[in-house]
Formats: sequence, structure tokens, C-alpha cells
Amino acid sequence: MKVEIIPATDEDADALVEIQKRAFKRLYGIYHDKGNPYLRGSDEIVQWLNRPNCYVYKIIADGLLCGGVSFFERREGEFYLARIYILPEMQGKGIAPTAISLCESQFPQAKRWFLDFPVNENMNRRCYEKAGYKDTGERREQSNGAITLAIYEKIMQ
Repeated sequence: MKVEIIPATDEDADALVEIQKRAFKRLYGIYHDKGNPYLRGSDEIVQWLNRPNCYVYKIIADGLLCGGVSFFERREGEFYLARIYILPEMQGKGIAPTAISLCESQFPQAKRWFLDFPVNENMNRRCYEKAGYKDTGERREQSNGAITLAIYEKIMQ
């Protein structure tokens, strides 16, 4: 499967939000987290597109728009993978780890990438480990303790 990432524009926001809602609906059903991307709209994506040091890409697999990825440069050489989402029917096909690697390749000056996800979401864990991320052992509570997040990182050589 050919996977590519393409910088998103304001015109892509509605399509990305629809995919994001489908991708995060299951997690929202489990955690009922007010911060869940399922509840977010295109205005958030447009804000991110216009924010310095923030990058939003469309994920295309075999010519089909199937997801999105957003990340921030927090400090010089340190990037936070804020969100990645793939259509549910396209998940588990290696698209997300490939898209993450493509994002990393855009910034060869990066020294560290990090991300977080609900600690008990094994599919997410496998995806990030496949992309080379390691568990830092750090945990963070979110949504008044409703969710415990695992923090993973990848130190670049």
C-alpha cells in the first residue's frame, strides 16, 4: 500500500473532521472524555493550520484520503505528535506507522518525538511501537482521572 502525507489546507478541514469523528467515536464511547477529538470541529484544524510550529497533514493511502496527522514543534528539535487518525475500516494496515515515519522525515533536525495515548489502548500501543516509539514509564491523568495516558518517545539518531 502506498502511503503519503500532504500538507492540509483550510479547505481540507471539513473532510478531516469527518474522518476524525469516525476514528475517535469508539474511544469517546468508552471514556466520554470532553477533550476527545470526536467532539472537535473544523475550527480547531483551521486554528492549528494557522498556528506557528504546528503541522497538519492529510494521510493518503493508495490515492484515498483516509486520515490526518497533526504535530507541534514544542521546543527546538522536540516534536509532539498531537493527533493521528485513520478511517476505522483502514486501521490495522500499517498506514499510521508509515505516516508517522513520513512526518519524522520532514524534520531531520528533530532530536525527540513524543506522544501520549490512553494506557490501556493496545492497538495504539502496537502502532506506536511499530513506528519505533518506547514507553517512558511516565503516566498522566486527563479528564479528572477518567483517562490515564501513557507517554511514549522516540529519540532520533
